[in-house]
Formats: sequence, C-alpha cells, structure tokens
Amino acid sequence: MTTQTPLRRFFGTAREHRENAVVAVLMLLITIAYEYVSSLFLSGFSFNAYEFIGTWSGLVTVWLCRTENVLCWPWGIVSAFSLGYFFGGIGLPGQQWLNWGYFLIIQLWAWPHWVQGGKGASELTVTSLTLQGRLLMLSAIVVLTGVVYTLIDVLVPGSVHPLLDAIVVASSVVAQYLLGRKHVESWVLWLGPVNVLSILLFMSAGAYTVMALYVAFFVHAAFALRSWQKSSLTHVI
Repeated sequence: MTTQTPLRRFFGTAREHRENAVVAVLMLLITIAYEYVSSLFLSGFSFNAYEFIGTWSGLVTVWLCRTENVLCWPWGIVSAFSLGYFFGGIGLPGQQWLNWGYFLIIQLWAWPHWVQGGKGASELTVTSLTLQGRLLMLSAIVVLTGVVYTLIDVLVPGSVHPLLDAIVVASSVVAQYLLGRKHVESWVLWLGPVNVLSILLFMSAGAYTVMALYVAFFVHAAFALRSWQKSSLTHVI
C-alpha cells in the first residue's frame, strides 16, 4: 500500500505508467499479428475497426487488472465503448447492452474505488467473500440471467443464442462488480461462465478476433486468480 495522495494514485504511479506503455505496445503487436493470421486462414474473416480497438484495449485491460494497475480502468472504458458498437452490428444485443449500459458506467465507479475504497480512503486491498457472499453471487447470476433472457426475447426476437448471451451477460455483470470491489471470486467467474461461454458464443457468431480475446482473457484470469489469492492472504469479508 502506498502513501501517495488519492489524486496521484488515480492517475497512476511512474511504475504503473511504464508497465502501461510496455503492455499497450505488446498487445497492439499481438492484435495486429492475430488479425493478419486470421485474414490468411479464415475464409469468413473481415476486418472491423471497432472489433480491433476493443480487442486491443481489452487485452491491455485484463493484463493491468491482473497486476492491480489502476490504469486498467481507462483502457476498460475504451474497450467497452468499442465492443458495444461491434456487438450491436453482429446481432448480439445482450453483449451490446452489457458494454454500453453496464461496463462503461461501473468502470467510472471502480476506478476511484480502487484508489480510495479502503479504510481511511486508502487503496483498496484484495479480499475474498464469505460463504454467504458466494451464495449471493450465484443467486444474482441466476436472477440476472432470467431478466436478460426475457429482455432479449421481448426486445430483440430472433437474436443469436439468447440464453447463452444472457448467461454471459449476467455472469459478466457480477464478475465486473466483484472486480471493482477487488474480490478474488471475480476471477473465478471470468474463468468459467464468462470466458468459456463467451468463446463458444463468439465462435458461433463468427466473431473470431473477439473469440481470441476471450481465450487470452481465460489465460490471464487463471494467472490473476492465483496472484489475487496470494494478495488476499487472510482478508475475508
């Protein structure tokens, strides 16, 4: 935990900026390479600028979240904005609603909360949920899945894989909230119901670049879960 002012922590330390620069360049090169390879081997591939920007910024976001770098949040905002456009164009309304109606908003809350959400307006620490908290987490996913599925069925009949879309949306909503609270269980949700199901969903929709993004998310989530479990130590709430 640092002793810097909240304003300085909000915009990141020198170390965080150095990490941000290196990761941003690395992930840009990876995204360009994947796009190029996809154009050579996938017959149905077509370049989409929103998909590209959302994928690049999403990769940077998840890396910086894993290392608890506060600069993950501005990248996350860019990713949510870009992917919202993309999903709306390929018939996945639930994913568009998730990015524009939720991810954009909650990241504006999570950013300052990481900076001064701890005791005495200090930096937030990584913690784990109690058994009751985990049961509430699962209950919230079930309820939200039903709500989102119903909305998709009513507002966008004939959409692509509405139930799968709804499960991913509901799990992502809860996982993102837990991430903003720095709870270890966030990464459990990113690993399972979010990343695995998203890979299946985007593969079936032909969104191969975003599908690859979620494969990378899965790998990052596995490392992040281990890292955050160590950081949480004995903190349980």
